[in-house]
Amino acid sequence: AYDDAVAAYVNGADVAGTVEGAYRSQVARDLRTACLCNAAQARLKEAKWDSAIDLCSQAVAIDARCVKALFRRGCAHLELKQFEEARRDLSAALEVEPKNTAVKNKLVDAERTQMEEAKRAKGANNYDRFAHIDLSDDDNDDETAKASSSKTPPAGSPTQPAKPPTATSPSPPPPAPPAPKEAQDADQPSKYEKKSGTGYRYWATSTSAPRVIPQKIDPNEAPKLAQQGSGSGSVWNAAGTYEERDQTEWAKAHLREALTSISLALDDGSTARCTAMDSFEGDAGVHLVRGKKRFIWDVRFTIKFEVDLKDAEKMCKGEIEVTDFSSDDPSDWEANLRWKDKLPPSQHARAVEMLGKGIQSDAANTICGCVRAELLRFIAALKER
Repeated sequence: AYDDAVAAYVNGADVAGTVEGAYRSQVARDLRTACLCNAAQARLKEAKWDSAIDLCSQAVAIDARCVKALFRRGCAHLELKQFEEARRDLSAALEVEPKNTAVKNKLVDAERTQMEEAKRAKGANNYDRFAHIDLSDDDNDDETAKASSSKTPPAGSPTQPAKPPTATSPSPPPPAPPAPKEAQDADQPSKYEKKSGTGYRYWATSTSAPRVIPQKIDPNEAPKLAQQGSGSGSVWNAAGTYEERDQTEWAKAHLREALTSISLALDDGSTARCTAMDSFEGDAGVHLVRGKKRFIWDVRFTIKFEVDLKDAEKMCKGEIEVTDFSSDDPSDWEANLRWKDKLPPSQHARAVEMLGKGIQSDAANTICGCVRAELLRFIAALKER
């Protein structure tokens, strides 16, 4: 299905490129970039990152300030771990639209992922880099010396002259280091031990540190504890350095309740309502970065609706497939409108009028207009969490 859609979008872009005339050329230019951006979005859903980059590059060649092309090309570069290219495209998109939340969040994600990859490449927190250090026991030195001496020529040989015998006496063991001051002053007994299989000694006490038991925070004390830090994080993160709060389940429940409550009634007796929301995908959350909240959502879902026209033979049913809801700007949203059954000619115009032209439109007394209003309320509610 994606291949057919990409082929149709690319064909549309090619056809639009043949339009001539000053005014029509401008319209065709916008149409070409829109077709190429839609084709790139389909390739992103298939995880075909190189193909998506190529399509976005064609769109950028037509319009260097096309935010969707820059944003989607940056996303594809990020998936390929091409961090410099991703940051370059996302920064360029942010210069065109400084208030675009989706671009801001993706740029932060790119910078964080680049830092994590850099640490992983340097071996940070990877203790395998100490594997080359010799941690053998000191006691093995005698065995090593014996093994090496067995390979030396015997005394009196031509290569090894004989040595006069000398009296030997066992060397005294090295004196034990003094006990740490903490162990000397402690009331608890301690002893000097040598750990078997190792070449070092340590002081061990008969008691260990007291066990730390987590205590439940009193709800009355929680606000005071939260105010001790300068940031806006949770009680455990009062400094507000970095924190992620997953709001996906809340977003799913909130959207289902809000969208399924949509109902319209016209003066002529016709009614329309949304009956269900399903096929929910994506995530939503609140990220706290250096004391500032960033609200992130990128979800997709399907809204089922029905229209009951007065004096109609049967009820008209359809669905709104929201394919891109990740920005607080309705003009960036994308959705497909579909009717379940073919509408009779006598009902088609009235049913389409009640449905509306798309969720980007704020037309009153239409299903799409009501959906748009509920999505804006969702964004406001998320920013209050």
